[in-house]
Amino acid sequence: MIDPEERLWAGGGSLLAGGPYTWHITDFDQRRHFSVTYSPAAPVQDVEETEDICLAKLRKHVDDLGADVLGIRFSDPDGPITVSTDEKDDVTWYVNCHPLSALKLPFPVKTILVGSLTELDRLGPQVDLVTYRGDPTVNGVADKTKAAFKYWFIANGMFRKWYELQCWSRLPRDHPHIVPLDAVVLDNARGGVVGFTSLYVPGGTLRDSAVTRPFRLAWLQQLLSVVDDLNYRYGIMHQDIAARNLLINDKENLCIFDFNFSVMIKEHYTPDRDDYKGVVFTLYEIITLDEHFRQVPHAEQDAEALLRLEWVKHPDVKLDSHVQAFRQVLDTWLTDRRRREFKLVDTCIQWPWMPQEPPAPVLAKGPDGAVAGTEMRSSVPVLIRAELVQMNEPFFKWERPASYRLKDLREKNDSQRDIFTCRLAKSQLRSETAASLEEDCER
Repeated sequence: MIDPEERLWAGGGSLLAGGPYTWHITDFDQRRHFSVTYSPAAPVQDVEETEDICLAKLRKHVDDLGADVLGIRFSDPDGPITVSTDEKDDVTWYVNCHPLSALKLPFPVKTILVGSLTELDRLGPQVDLVTYRGDPTVNGVADKTKAAFKYWFIANGMFRKWYELQCWSRLPRDHPHIVPLDAVVLDNARGGVVGFTSLYVPGGTLRDSAVTRPFRLAWLQQLLSVVDDLNYRYGIMHQDIAARNLLINDKENLCIFDFNFSVMIKEHYTPDRDDYKGVVFTLYEIITLDEHFRQVPHAEQDAEALLRLEWVKHPDVKLDSHVQAFRQVLDTWLTDRRRREFKLVDTCIQWPWMPQEPPAPVLAKGPDGAVAGTEMRSSVPVLIRAELVQMNEPFFKWERPASYRLKDLREKNDSQRDIFTCRLAKSQLRSETAASLEEDCER
């Protein structure tokens, strides 16, 4: 489930001098956009404060708004609201997505349509747990693939996810300690790239199981090995090594995922984000459950100072070896690493910068501002839904029920399935009983 604090995001709006103050707010849970207008009796001193006021108001009412509601208005932060279904309040806009060819991948890649995905859970803003029918398997029966789906239906954060897709798709899918990327996901309506899936590894992250699963010395060695491969073999700096980004797969191997902050070392390396620091902090946090050392900017995170401290195991943490054994393996690796240099080798992966947005249809307006028709325009960053509707252009509807409604819907469906199964069983029993009686009569 999406954290309530991360559910709503105000991306911009119209803040007129003296009011009203309108914020365009995205609900990541329902994948909807709302126009929220605050019209106080007197102008506010700091218009930026109206963002929090509008967010708080929408947060209070968002689960009660109908599917056709596009905006709300209010004049008192503690007072009632009025709702709008007028299309002029539709502030929904979508990313003008790039075609698959824009990735410039030197190899074929698996693709799936976003409409073929079935949502199982919402892991965070624009990250879902999904399932879909895969390729035919035994006797031609299609198997279900379970995957984590990262996507963008708004431009915010799109570049970072696009960069992650470029990196992750080029890493080997058979590496024993890298969660494999699964597929590129395309928009049903326009065919553009809207995200990607990575294979789902059940069991939770090392952070999720910090006190329920003993941490093994072998897992530390696997972590050091995959970091070396990323840095020295593939030329990648992960830049976000942490227990929350480490999993244990069904073969009991440690695997790393989430390349959201990864960069090509030759292009963007910075010592403040060196992976050795991430390894040091991660091992310390696993052993001690103390995460406060990373609650400062990266430039202020001092891994060397942490190495000089005595690491005391938290009483709830389970290890398969003494703390000294973990430190010895880590210190040996660090000593060797300090002698190594980052070099550009044949196995380093590289990828192009994100290109300009593709051409897209837009409304053509005359000198008087009136709509004069449509035209194709290059480098259109976003597609405004109200204009797509006006132009009769296709678009994928990202909206979905609120998560609590989705849960109710699942329970209702399960209940209906149970009722159907029960009725079917009773029907079969009646048929079997009738057949038995007929046989008795014939005898």
